[in-house]
Amino acid sequence: MADGRTTDSVLGLFLRLYWVMLGNGVVVIAAVFPLAYPQMPTALPLAGFGFGVVSLIAARFVDIRYCGGQTADGAPASLDDWKRYVRILVPSALLLLGVVWGARAVLN
Repeated sequence: MADGRTTDSVLGLFLRLYWVMLGNGVVVIAAVFPLAYPQMPTALPLAGFGFGVVSLIAARFVDIRYCGGQTADGAPASLDDWKRYVRILVPSALLLLGVVWGARAVLN
């Protein structure tokens, strides 16, 4: 690419795998963990959840800014795509957390 970004780096591949799949798994597991272990203090799963969300945002940013990130249709992604991603990710993650913690309150 003309602006110094590369689309074929190992880092770019890892970042895409992370923000598409692995990082979402971290967020879901951290959110659901309190259901499986209700006696566990809530700080650890909340920290994991927060780490997951922040790391997804950072991974997507680095992918777009430095590794030639792409949209779902293969077009080059822009920071507008990143902003849209954040606007969808954060409310969705908080909704998931709210549903899980609501279920935890009902089940306990």
